[in-house]
Amino acid sequence: MKHPTRLIPCLCLLLGCLLALSSQAEDREQLNKLQRLIEELQKTLEQGDQAKNQLQNELMTVELKVALLNSALREAGSEISELESQQKALQEKKVIFQNGIQEQRIALSQHLNAAYKMGAQEPIKLLLNQKDPSKFSRVFGYYNYFSQSRTEQIAAYETNLTELDRVMSAIERQRIDLDGSRASLETNQDELMYHKQQRQKTLEKLNASLESDQKKLSQWERQRARLQQLLSNVERASRTMTLPDDYIPIASRKGTLNWPVAGRLLKRFGNTRTGSLRWEGWLIRSDAGTPVTTVHQGRIVFSNYLRGFGLLIIVDHGDSFMSLYAHNQELLKETGDWVETGEVLAHSGESGGLDEPALYFEIREKGQPRDPKSWLKSN
Repeated sequence: MKHPTRLIPCLCLLLGCLLALSSQAEDREQLNKLQRLIEELQKTLEQGDQAKNQLQNELMTVELKVALLNSALREAGSEISELESQQKALQEKKVIFQNGIQEQRIALSQHLNAAYKMGAQEPIKLLLNQKDPSKFSRVFGYYNYFSQSRTEQIAAYETNLTELDRVMSAIERQRIDLDGSRASLETNQDELMYHKQQRQKTLEKLNASLESDQKKLSQWERQRARLQQLLSNVERASRTMTLPDDYIPIASRKGTLNWPVAGRLLKRFGNTRTGSLRWEGWLIRSDAGTPVTTVHQGRIVFSNYLRGFGLLIIVDHGDSFMSLYAHNQELLKETGDWVETGEVLAHSGESGGLDEPALYFEIREKGQPRDPKSWLKSN
């Protein structure tokens, strides 16, 4: 019978595995709860806004369509690049096979001419032409070698012809796929241009309806209230989520974080927005489509459209810290995804009603905005 103390390490290992599995299951459940909570909150916000401003609803609809088209264009561009690369490789194979076939034709022609000159009874002629019997076996050896070489060359020639035909067929299929992808790209580009024009018209109408500073102040206050409501909910929902063992607290990297995009600062933390309302983050000028990277590792707790902020991503960094990335052209991550420092989250844009492409960036601690200047390294 085994000594009971020998079972202790096994029991500890088993317990550790069970706890790890339990932790993973709890994390999955928490992520599912977070997703459901965000979906419910999104519906609540949308329902409340529908009664307030039809123009903002139109703007959101057209900007979401633009985002989908931008995503389709990016995928089509990647597909075209891949197809062009494959076609180039096939063309190179085609040249190699054609050159090899030409060389084989010349070699076979020389073999056939030699065989023709020898006549149909070339082994007998070789035998009768040898006066020294000791050379018979060597001559027949040479003959068999050349005969086998000729057979192998013919087989290789036929193989190369078959391969060339396969490559030519593949090139034709790639050409058809490439033409289809380019046609799809052109259609999406036309549709994107149309929806951008529609967006501009809607934005002009919306701006015209907010001519007075008081109306702008009211609108921005509502937008900030929606953001605060969202942050409060996701912060509560993400408290119980576990962090990886190799997680580095964001507070330990204060002042050394990379910028989410490189660009000129249009608005700084604390700048007046209108009336008593001030900027709670940075607005950074960037070209449309610029990759937006996370300043620190963390969990995506929101990846969707939020009125006033456009396509928005929020990253929870643990210890009650979050970072926000707004006005994007396209979102590349989903709620629940874990991202590492410097990983691309989105492509910058002008969604949410901006007049020019820019990224709005915030850092929050316990729900309160902090000056990014204290967190990001000097640019």
